[in-house]
Amino acid sequence: MVKVNVEKGIAMRSYKDIIRYVEDQSENGVKVLSVKTEQSFDDLGHVVNVWNVKTDIDGSWWVVEGEVSPMNLYPQDAYYFSADEVYSFHIGIMERMLASNDNYNPEDYVRSVSLDAEIAPILFRKLKNIALLIDTAIEIEDFQAIGVQCREILIELGNNIYLPKMAGQEDQPKESDFKRKAELFIQYHIPGKENKDYRNIIKRMTEGTWDYAAKIVHSRNSTFYDVSTCVSLTTSIVTMYENVRLKYLDFISKCKCKNCQSKKLGVTNRELSDDEKELRLELTCEECGDVQIVICKLKDEEDE
Repeated sequence: MVKVNVEKGIAMRSYKDIIRYVEDQSENGVKVLSVKTEQSFDDLGHVVNVWNVKTDIDGSWWVVEGEVSPMNLYPQDAYYFSADEVYSFHIGIMERMLASNDNYNPEDYVRSVSLDAEIAPILFRKLKNIALLIDTAIEIEDFQAIGVQCREILIELGNNIYLPKMAGQEDQPKESDFKRKAELFIQYHIPGKENKDYRNIIKRMTEGTWDYAAKIVHSRNSTFYDVSTCVSLTTSIVTMYENVRLKYLDFISKCKCKNCQSKKLGVTNRELSDDEKELRLELTCEECGDVQIVICKLKDEEDE
């Protein structure tokens, strides 16, 4: 077992958060040997911390994070930055997050790409942010900032849709393992051989979007069109998973009129059983007026 040496300092996130972040982001299965807050800055009105992280097989890294600054890591061996230099570099990447443009409404963009799907508020806010950034992005650092935000949105999506019970008897995924959480979510909500192709399509789109966002973060050759694609993919992925969840929760969407086969059904009456385990719905077809009764079995709160 590797012993981790930590040194105390002022931080927005815990030492465990930093260790987990570096080890999860590594492609080589590294272990963190030591971590400390090298320096903290507040010259912009909010605290930003620079962490000095040493690993066993992948060298030394700077991790920068703060109150309003997304977390990102930079290899010390590649850039030879001091703590002050990496702070300045990080802020340069993130500075356009506060940009605004009176002639462009990012909310309209998100609603257009998502076809006005219902999206969790925290995800919708983050999607609006990258939709704003893409309108003002010019430099490579701007593009990298958008890549960072896209990656954090996907991690947040994984945390938003995943429940521990979805893993069954398998090991629980790591905190920031978006791809694994997404895979378990899909297996749970879209089971069966008849949905195999659907699951495979979603899996390929999920892995491709995650890998593409990671590429944007570290690329020095991205163009506006590359990053615009990343924003569109991220918005589409969030929408796709929200639609899968809504399909699972919306029982009526699976129903159709037994008389004319129309799906234009409205709820004209509902009754809850005495034990509150079943919901009796009266559905009326808007096309032919036919009425049918369906019974929805309700799950206990701890199962949700």
